[in-house]
Amino acid sequence: MRILLTGSTGFVGSHIVEELLKNNYDVTAVVRKSSNLKKIEKYIDNKEAEDPRQAQDNKNTQNQYIQQDNKNTQNKYIKLEYCSLQDEEALTKILANVDVVVHCAGVVRALNWDGYNETNVIATRNLVNAAIKNKNNIKKFIYISSQAAQGPGLTETPKLLSEPENPVSNYGKSKLLAEAEIKKLDGKIPYTILRPASVYGPQDKDIFIFFNLVKNHLRPQTYSKRFIQLVFVKDIAKVICEALKNPNTDNKIYYLSDGEIYSWKDVAQTIAKVNNIKTIPVILFDFIFKFTANIYEIIAKITGKPQVLSREKIGEMLQTYWTADNSQIIKDTGFEFKKLENGAKITYNWYLENKWF
Repeated sequence: MRILLTGSTGFVGSHIVEELLKNNYDVTAVVRKSSNLKKIEKYIDNKEAEDPRQAQDNKNTQNQYIQQDNKNTQNKYIKLEYCSLQDEEALTKILANVDVVVHCAGVVRALNWDGYNETNVIATRNLVNAAIKNKNNIKKFIYISSQAAQGPGLTETPKLLSEPENPVSNYGKSKLLAEAEIKKLDGKIPYTILRPASVYGPQDKDIFIFFNLVKNHLRPQTYSKRFIQLVFVKDIAKVICEALKNPNTDNKIYYLSDGEIYSWKDVAQTIAKVNNIKTIPVILFDFIFKFTANIYEIIAKITGKPQVLSREKIGEMLQTYWTADNSQIIKDTGFEFKKLENGAKITYNWYLENKWF
């Protein structure tokens, strides 16, 4: 099966690359010439080119390939197609040679609505239009959305997928609008929309801050009770492989999490416990988050680059219930999510071995 993957150079996307290759799929990854290939550079097969983008300009080397380095599987390569997701015509040509689209590309931070709209909504629309033009060969379209599109719950009871969406940020609104673009495939191409909870795992820079505090014997927790759910990054990749072969997942939306509900204190305690680290509590009051967000927004205005925190992101973080019901994906596929105890151990050891601390 030939798969087109977007977002391969990102945190989640790079893990999808690995899982697809383990399952012996033929993968074409759409990247920009300006893309940072660091997360996947160890898979690059062409050792003669110092920079794969230089090789792209060589008329005798039209494409670069990423090699799966798992010796226990067959050698597999990913064909790189240098193309902007704003170029519908080019996407249409590329999709003529694939069977499935896995759309993971997007931005989680932008300076304004235009940034979210262009990358999350318009790019998705272009990809959907290109897929429809190739509906005779495209057998499925899988989109990686976000819990942010669903919005927070209002009570302690996990939010159902059947409940109305209520995104509380421009990011969440853009992902919900992107989902609306995906639904245009209805009756033309089967689709699956995945809404992961907060994602953690090896290579993630955002959750690393949390792990680093625990490594330094600090146990962060919010003053007010707030509840979240988590999903291990490799589980997202595995669910995608399940959706590729399981018709029960056609034309459905799924929420992905390990099913447990955590406070920030619970998460920190679990990381500390499984890694045998003694910690002391650090209470984080709401005003600390808000003050920090203001500082980051000033930096963003000065640099012209979106920062890890903003007032809008803090507004998301300070919601009380980021919880939802994951039963549908388990019912349709029988998938078993990795528990935090195991995922935290794997993630911590990865940071340790790769000298991130």
